[in-house]
Amino acid sequence: MAKSKKAAKSKTAKMYMKPSKENSQFEFGCYSERGLMSYFMFIDLPKYLPEFLQALKFPKGVGSPFNDITITKAIIFSELDLGKKEGFGCPDGAIYFEYKKDDKTISTMLLIEVKANETYEESYNPDQEYKKGYNSTIKGQFELRWRMKEILLNKCFCDNKLTPYTKGKKYLREIESVRDFYVEDKDQPHDRFYSKNKMNAKNLLARWRRLIINETGEENDESGVKKFIDELQGCENEVYFLVISKDTENPFDSDDQNKPTNSKVVFPRCSTIKKESHIELEEYSCEELPWKNAKKQFCWLPITWIENEDPTKNRE
Repeated sequence: MAKSKKAAKSKTAKMYMKPSKENSQFEFGCYSERGLMSYFMFIDLPKYLPEFLQALKFPKGVGSPFNDITITKAIIFSELDLGKKEGFGCPDGAIYFEYKKDDKTISTMLLIEVKANETYEESYNPDQEYKKGYNSTIKGQFELRWRMKEILLNKCFCDNKLTPYTKGKKYLREIESVRDFYVEDKDQPHDRFYSKNKMNAKNLLARWRRLIINETGEENDESGVKKFIDELQGCENEVYFLVISKDTENPFDSDDQNKPTNSKVVFPRCSTIKKESHIELEEYSCEELPWKNAKKQFCWLPITWIENEDPTKNRE
């Protein structure tokens, strides 16, 4: 049977064979970057977490906040589902950790995206206008996670007007000002979740990007991603975004958006929510956070860091 053009162009994910550190007779078959990342997160990272954090490359002019720190607690999350279609995507992993600084405990969350076979620019691919999907690009994934972080830290949960549709469940729901910020700019590829059909849905909750964070409504609910959300909410502004990619140089290495004319790299658009009232969600406004202020929360590592048998060696 002849292959379709679409099938002929599809890429087959790589199988990474990794040895068991406990038993030399066993190997792990890690399929694609997700399999590779799961192996790294659960086998290597517990041994190398301080070295991993110190290796993170921040944009030029931004000092790493993780040099010479002593980690007192860590939780490693792998393959989180924050709403594949209607929510905020599926990070390849996340690390929550605490460390001491000036006699204070700093709670930090690092959200991770991996592209083993693409550079940041190849992932973004603005010429195709996100034909592969807004949340299949590094830029789109980071924007979704940034939006989630902003509405979570500002406690923009589902309001009482949607009670008939929530059925006792608790939702983190996007608000109008954030939606408009990421939809109305037609000068660059944007989030197309909010179609006319979506905005006219009879179910009021279905009109919005949302994430269910409490399945039962009970305070001690352990279902879904509530544990992750609880830890993230306690991090305040200590939330960072890491891309591990095929790039050979840091894609965030620029003081502004002015890249060489042959480059199509565009950094994630970062919004900031301004509280004008604590009563109605519609009274929250959303403004753009300039990249020079947002870039300190973005970092990069080359894919060789997690491909190698010893991730602390030959990682450049």
